[in-house]
Amino acid sequence: MSTNSDESPSAIKNMLDELNGMLECEELPSQINEQLERCILNLTSINKLPVDPKRFLANIKRILVDPKANARLDYDLMLEMLSKIVATSSFEDVLTVFSVEDLVLSLKSGNPSLIKAANQVIARSYPKGLFANSEILDILLDLYFDSSYDISVINSIEHSISNLSSDELVRRRILINNLPPLMVVRKKFESTSMARLLEILNLLCRNMEHSEFIEKLFVVRGDELIKSLDIDVVLFIHIVVYYTNLLNEVDVIEVGGHTHEWLLRYIQPIVPALGDIYAQNDKYPDVKYFARSYLFKFFQKLSYLDDESLFRFLDENYIHISPETRYLTDFLSFVNPSYLSRYYSTLLTRFGTVTPSKLGVIRNLVAHQQSFALIKSHITADAILAMPYMEQMVLLQRVSQYPHSAEYLLNDLPKVMSNLISNGNGEVIESETVALRRETIENLLKYDQSVWHIPLMDEMIKITGGRPRSQVQTSLASSYI
Repeated sequence: MSTNSDESPSAIKNMLDELNGMLECEELPSQINEQLERCILNLTSINKLPVDPKRFLANIKRILVDPKANARLDYDLMLEMLSKIVATSSFEDVLTVFSVEDLVLSLKSGNPSLIKAANQVIARSYPKGLFANSEILDILLDLYFDSSYDISVINSIEHSISNLSSDELVRRRILINNLPPLMVVRKKFESTSMARLLEILNLLCRNMEHSEFIEKLFVVRGDELIKSLDIDVVLFIHIVVYYTNLLNEVDVIEVGGHTHEWLLRYIQPIVPALGDIYAQNDKYPDVKYFARSYLFKFFQKLSYLDDESLFRFLDENYIHISPETRYLTDFLSFVNPSYLSRYYSTLLTRFGTVTPSKLGVIRNLVAHQQSFALIKSHITADAILAMPYMEQMVLLQRVSQYPHSAEYLLNDLPKVMSNLISNGNGEVIESETVALRRETIENLLKYDQSVWHIPLMDEMIKITGGRPRSQVQTSLASSYI
């Protein structure tokens, strides 16, 4: 296989023509999968297909609808190739080969490959609301809640809905025309179908207006949260993840200044229920052993809201952050450091010591200038250099990310800087440590007025083998041309 790189349009055109010829053979040649891989890899570098897409699409369509499966062909590669072609072609050309009727027949075929192929096309539809007045979205939802299909089919449908849900007509088709079947799933409250419903609702919430929100569909009540623990802890986890994702949308400011702050009124009622489950986690062993990290992720997101009142309520009534708090190290590692420095400055000063066991805490507190000031006296050269080298790099990578802490490192910790540059702990070969050290040096090079700038630059040149970083990036495609 050649390793000479030639990504010219003519080279890619010849490669695609060769693949088209293979697809049109009466019997697919043995190297068909290798040729598919080469074409897929090289299509990542272009925005427009250098050949007529209709011929390609027709060949792929003919092979996919052939009732005789070809044992030689990797159908996943074929579907990936279809995705690349659709992405680099006008949708008008795509519809010339894959009509609405073709897409409907593919979705109704029961053939996973055809269903996934249809979704490759549907996900790229332009305009996005093109199929909103057809039965396509209705069929997609029926398939989505059909437990007989494997996860690859479900993922392809999610991808389509995710891509199209920014269109109001699509959301209306799902939420208005399909509200009855969605409510059937909602009321059934079965683990698998409910998890899928929550995923769809999360996708829709990213773009919807308040007027589109249907409370009886979107809101999970506190008593249902408790019920989910009796059904399956996995369902409980999906509900927590659902609400965590809703929190992600609250402070997002969209083009035009629109926000989703209105979601908070629907999130607020679940907070006491989640707080109570956390406070009584001995009563819920499944939560304690399997779902605690998901609860903590929700708490973390809550602590970062612009409005801190909800997290303050949670803390005062259920968490009670203090030296006696169970999982204190966890909370100090993920709660918004701005909140911690405002309410628990004494605790941070006492607890923010530099040791391997508290690295998560220190990394969190470094991120905020006020909390960093409270623990800065603990971040000494002796404390840092006493840790194993891997842990040193974990800390320094974080310290180098923020101006207030990077400047402290550059100006006040010369022993640590010398050790970083001279690699005083010996040759580093562990890949993660190498990456952390390199990232630390790259971050510190931004401070070109530092006395350490030239030594850092020299070390970076050594790391990159004496060449600029851009010249040491490998081109994966080159080995396939």
